[in-house]
Amino acid sequence: MNLEFDFESLSGLAFHRELVQSRRIAQRDHLSPEAALMQVLTQSAGDNGLTVLLDQRRQQKLRQAEIKNEKRHLAQQKFQQKIASRAAPISSWCGWFDGSARPNPGVCAIGVVLQAPDGRQWTLSRAIGYGTSSTAEYQALIALLELAISHGSCDIHIYGDSRVIIDDLYAHTSSDTSSYVVQSAPSLVSTLVPMRSAALELMEQIAGVHLHWIPRARNQQADALAQRGFAINP
Repeated sequence: MNLEFDFESLSGLAFHRELVQSRRIAQRDHLSPEAALMQVLTQSAGDNGLTVLLDQRRQQKLRQAEIKNEKRHLAQQKFQQKIASRAAPISSWCGWFDGSARPNPGVCAIGVVLQAPDGRQWTLSRAIGYGTSSTAEYQALIALLELAISHGSCDIHIYGDSRVIIDDLYAHTSSDTSSYVVQSAPSLVSTLVPMRSAALELMEQIAGVHLHWIPRARNQQADALAQRGFAINP
């Protein structure tokens, strides 16, 4: 057996407790780090011998590296799947809407993005006067639907970050082709009922409307347009 090992390769195969023990022995017996660690590992090997121990440790390290790579690969796959699931369908019409009030209630502004299957985009950003955040959200959706109709959109996926609006619309539609599942639809104040009716009438003019709730972090472009709308007079 070749006993010429460098300390780095030996320490890579040693357990933490063995390294601690070898440092104590090296200090106590005035040995080199390599010699002290060889002594500890030989003791750990017992009757099997140091060569067998080191071979076993190498196999363990290789297997641990394989498992680590497998986990990393799996994590990458899950991440890509997650990103893919968040992406808007590239072969369909897509729209994003957002509304905001400063304060709430207060001055309202809306932001809208419409995207065609070929990648073309149309945006809208404007202030709409006084109201609540729900007023602004409904007005933003109505503006998006009107824009979609003007461009002949069909089978459109619409994304918004207002649970109130999405829930309310699902509670008043007979079919649901979206991935978003409604838990319970809140009751809207009477001032918003006409907006719901207007939105539903516009949706009936489009062949295929799929509503999706998304968190605000995934609605950044529409949100930015809504914020820009505050600088534009209604």
